[in-house]
Amino acid sequence: MNTNQMMNIQIGNFGTLEIGHLDTMGRISQVIEMGNKLRTSKNLKEVSQDEIFKKQDLWEFIISRNTQIARESNSVDSTELKLFTNFDGKNSFSITSNFRELQNYKNSAGQIKYSELMKKFPNLIKSKRGKYGGTWAELYILLKIASMLDKDLEVEIYRVFIENKILFWRDLGGDNFKEFNKIVDTLPDRIGKNNTGIYVQIALEIRRKLSILDTKGYNEKEHNSLIQENRTEWLKTLAIGIQFSWIKSYEDLKDTLQKLEVIEKR
Repeated sequence: MNTNQMMNIQIGNFGTLEIGHLDTMGRISQVIEMGNKLRTSKNLKEVSQDEIFKKQDLWEFIISRNTQIARESNSVDSTELKLFTNFDGKNSFSITSNFRELQNYKNSAGQIKYSELMKKFPNLIKSKRGKYGGTWAELYILLKIASMLDKDLEVEIYRVFIENKILFWRDLGGDNFKEFNKIVDTLPDRIGKNNTGIYVQIALEIRRKLSILDTKGYNEKEHNSLIQENRTEWLKTLAIGIQFSWIKSYEDLKDTLQKLEVIEKR
C-alpha cells in the first residue's frame, strides 16, 4: 500500500492504539493512558510522559534502535546522529551506540532535557500538529514505553503486533489488491475497458463476506489479523485463477469469489 493508512488497533481489553501501517508510528499518549489505567488498578502511582522522557534508559534505547537501523544500512547519514554512534567506516558491525553524548542533554538533577534531543531522531520519535497532533513514536519505542509502565500491557502489545502479525497482513493485503486489479484487466472480457467499477465491486464483496462492510468510523473487526489474512489469501487465489485461465470472465470471477470460504483460526 502506498499511503500510510492510520489503523486503530485494539490492545486486549486495555484500549486502542492508533498507528500508521507503513511507518509503524503510534501515539505515545495512548500507551501511557493504557499503562496508567493498569497502574491505578494495581494501586501504583501514575507516570507522566514528562517523567518517562526524562529517563536516560528511554534515550539509550532510542539511540540503540537508531544504531540498529544504521547498522542495517551500513551508514550514518546525519552528521548529528554520528554523535550517538561509533563508526569507523569498515563494516556494519563496527557501528555501535555511543551514550556519552547524552551527558550534554542533562539538567543539574541528571534528568534528560528531551525537547532538543527529540529533534535528533525524527524517524523514531516526533511531535505532530493538526489532525494527528501529539507525540508519536515507532513501535519499538512504544513497546519500550509500555515496559516502563506495566508488564501486562507490554506483553499484550507484543502479542497483538508480533504473534498476530497485524501490520504484516494489512500491508500484504493492500499490495495484493493493487496487483490483483492489474490482473483483472487481463480477463478476456475486460481487456481495454475501464474496470474501476469492478475493482470496487470485488472489494465490497470481499468486505461483505468478511462482515466488515461498515466503513464508518473505527471498525475493530477490520483490523483483526485473521480478517486480513483471509482477504490476502482470497486475492491470491483469485489472481492465480485468472493467470491460469481457470477464471475466464467477470462472471467467473464473481462465482469463484462466492465459493471461497473463510479460513478459521488455526
